[in-house]
Amino acid sequence: MNRKLLLLPITLLVALLVPVVSAQSDEVGEIRELLERVAMLIQEGNLEALGDIYSDGPGVHIIEGAGVNHGWADYRDHHLTEELEAFKNFQYRFFAIEPQIRGNFAYTALRYELSADLESGHIELEGRGTFVLEKADGEWRIVHTHTSGRTKR
Repeated sequence: MNRKLLLLPITLLVALLVPVVSAQSDEVGEIRELLERVAMLIQEGNLEALGDIYSDGPGVHIIEGAGVNHGWADYRDHHLTEELEAFKNFQYRFFAIEPQIRGNFAYTALRYELSADLESGHIELEGRGTFVLEKADGEWRIVHTHTSGRTKR
């Protein structure tokens, strides 16, 4: 077979895939930044801004350890608000964020660190989490989280 004819489809395929890979790479960075922002907003106690990032649709679950909240409002009102009120000198960060994009959905594993002072004393935790996001109207929204942690070694 003619070598030039064989290279033509490969060249065409590469030319078509480069913009897709580049766009997906941009979205991976966007998701990383969004999740780093989520940790910052939780640390700041900015629940209003967080409400713009978490989906309010049906089926949204926030699982921490063995506990589960059904939807953003339930998590905000019956978990996060109480927790943030108890924390003093609160530090929280996400890192090692590894987004995988599949169409309008993305999932990512990540690690986190949390430290805070409570009435009962100081805590330092390390943990892992999985976040699922859905892209709707051009914006990524969190539709599911599951985190678990332990006392930092």
